Parts: sequence; structure tokens; C-alpha cells
Amino acid sequence: MKLFLIMLLLFFCNLANGQNFTSYFEPELELEYTITSRYSHSFGVENRNYLYDKQTLNYIVKQIDVSHFSNFSFGNNAIGLGIQYRFEESFDSTEENELRLMQEYEWKNEDLNIKIENRLRTEQRFYASTVKHRLRYELGLEFPFTSKNKSFLKTETESLFEIAHTQKPEFEQRLAVLYGFNFYEGIEIETGAEYRIANYTQDFGHELFVVVGINKKI
Repeated sequence: MKLFLIMLLLFFCNLANGQNFTSYFEPELELEYTITSRYSHSFGVENRNYLYDKQTLNYIVKQIDVSHFSNFSFGNNAIGLGIQYRFEESFDSTEENELRLMQEYEWKNEDLNIKIENRLRTEQRFYASTVKHRLRYELGLEFPFTSKNKSFLKTETESLFEIAHTQKPEFEQRLAVLYGFNFYEGIEIETGAEYRIANYTQDFGHELFVVVGINKKI
């Protein structure tokens, strides 16, 4: 898997020569705490770092996010309310920190061997200079590998639409392939790559994310 990600990164770097291309490394830690069978909390910390930008390979911290979500489930459906704060100004004085409010609805089908998940999310992104509103829809498919360590392959695609009075409407599409497995009792690890086509109706950009996520259930 590590070799695959390195080869994928080098491929995109070569493809992006002379194009608007950026690559990031994004590790994430999430803790889940179940209150009842229908109500749970999750706390997350995420760090985004430049790997390739302006045709240069480098490792530079871009931002740090801290977040909290409350989830209410009923059957194969769930409603979530979240809040996130992004520290970005400390790493780049030209950027602004962000406070984000999130509301989402999830529905899934686990009756089949392949797990199908849908997520519809709305967000309000508050900056010192403006407020942005975003609508997101994600479709995910999860394919089980082995029962020994509960490993699986997950593919996801997500469409985003964002508006604000300071900008024209922006559209974005995301595609991800992730491999996950149960590392230890209650600890799940996911690693893979996500490709984003950013603002494709105006300032077309390519972004590649190498992601590693650790989820701990308490």
C-alpha cells in the first residue's frame, strides 16, 4: 500500500508539470464515544500538510482542524450535528481561521455484502471577512476483504457546491479509494488517496491527498 501511494504521488506530480496541481498529506485521529444505542459523540483532530505545490516537493504544515459531532441514529439512518475550528492563519498570514457548523443526514444499506452509504451535508463556514455556505453529497461503497482483521476496501465520491457574497458559485468533485482494517480491539485504521477537482467551472485545479485515519471507539 505504501509503495502504491508513492507511485501514485509521483505519477500525479509528473502529470501536473505546468498545471494547477497540489498534493497534501493528511493524518487524522478520531475518538468515538457511544452514549446509548442511538446517540454517540465523536471528537477529531486533523492536520493538512503540503507535499507538492507550485511544482516543488516540500513538507509544509497548512492547517490543523479540531471538530466535534453528535450523532442520532434510527435504524439505517442517522442525523448529525457538528462544529469544527480550523487553525490556518498561524501557518499562513494570508489565510483566515475558520469556524464551521455542520448538519448532515446519512442513510445506508447493510443488507447486502457490499455496504452502501449516502451522506447529505450542509455547512456554514465563518471567517473574519465573510460567510460561506456549502452543500455536499457523498456516496460510498464498502467491500469486505477478510473477517480475520475486518479489513475492507472503500470507494467514495462526493460533489460539493459553495456560495458566498464574496465569490462566484464554486463546484468541486472528490474521488477516494481507501483500505481499512481493525488494527487492535476498538482501533480502526484507514489509509489511501483522494483526488479532488477543485472549482472546475472557473479556476480548474487538481489536488491529491494521501490520507491516514485512526479511529478509536471508547
